[in-house]
Amino acid sequence: MKFVFGFLILPFSLLASQKDTVPSRDYLTPTHQKVKKEYPRKFNDVARYLGGRQPEKGCVLADELINNPSWKLYSDTAEVNWKKYYDERIVVLREWAYDEMGEINAKRFKFFYPFSGPDVLHGNMFFRNADTTVMIGLEPVGTVPFLTTMSDDSVARYIRKINGSLHAVLNYSFFRTLSMRTDFKDDQLDGTVPLLMLLLERTRNRVLDVRAAEIDKNGNLVVGKELEDKKKKRIPGVEITYCFEDSTHEAKLYYFAVDISDQGLYYKTPEFRTFMNKMGEVCTMVKSASYLMHRETFSVIRKIILERSRLVLQDDSGIPHYYFVKAGWTYNLYGAYKGVIPLFSSRFQYMLDKSYKTDLHLVKPISFGIGYMYHPGTSNWVLYRKP
Repeated sequence: MKFVFGFLILPFSLLASQKDTVPSRDYLTPTHQKVKKEYPRKFNDVARYLGGRQPEKGCVLADELINNPSWKLYSDTAEVNWKKYYDERIVVLREWAYDEMGEINAKRFKFFYPFSGPDVLHGNMFFRNADTTVMIGLEPVGTVPFLTTMSDDSVARYIRKINGSLHAVLNYSFFRTLSMRTDFKDDQLDGTVPLLMLLLERTRNRVLDVRAAEIDKNGNLVVGKELEDKKKKRIPGVEITYCFEDSTHEAKLYYFAVDISDQGLYYKTPEFRTFMNKMGEVCTMVKSASYLMHRETFSVIRKIILERSRLVLQDDSGIPHYYFVKAGWTYNLYGAYKGVIPLFSSRFQYMLDKSYKTDLHLVKPISFGIGYMYHPGTSNWVLYRKP
């Protein structure tokens, strides 16, 4: 099953009314009630356009864009393909999450997704009810795609560009970092923001607001309007406010482009280590993470996850099984452990393999593929709970 999508974007600077330092305990304030604050509608209009969805009444985008033949063709195919993807993938993973993590998704919580890149798609599937999501990658933040008139050739070129970025996550469940480095070397498609907006829209949310974000020298979250001044941002980020498509459950998503290796967190940007230690209790997901936390050069982020998380959902590329067993975490095993792909042949986990073979009462089948072993029947998925 292959899914192919495309869309058109142009850059627009992230806007905010002012620059505010937000106390760590106050920046995660969700609600399941109707959204009461008035937000500029242009962000949701842009997100719908990126997702190939028909404009709502009062759309502020130019008529020339809505009537663009390349976008119309894209929109026609996107609706069909996304419906298929929603029914066959999103619904399945969300049902699994509610069945296996009902105690989490029934409440408000903070969701931490390191090594994510722009993959809010799977984050939103598994942790739908998070009131705050913190995502981390090396990919640049980019700018909000505010649409103006473009030539038909430019539209077609953008569709091809975005198809390349989305292909891997839709078909294999993860973004390819090296491919995105090439994709984002573009005057217009310059980072993760367009993908985050599109994927939020297509997981049945509404994008309410998009603002620049960064972490100051004291490890505090700062939200403002100076994203365009990239050279002054040690830790560039974005804050996206969104809600469910029925206009309930206002929530925040933060993405930061930052190196979270030990060298990065000790010497380059130690303030981000401070920020993560201020997050409080989180639920964490790690997927397709290149087995980085198997290395001692990623010991800091590994330690933060183990200390701050009440629950960790991951494949075998996250924290080695050994660390959870040693600390007395309980766990449930899903799918099957079939080893590792050749690229990571040295990362086979004998303890995890033994658990899958001997702790049979803890093993449940899954009907979906996830991670590097993305074919159904070959994927491993483990849910750890802190004692």
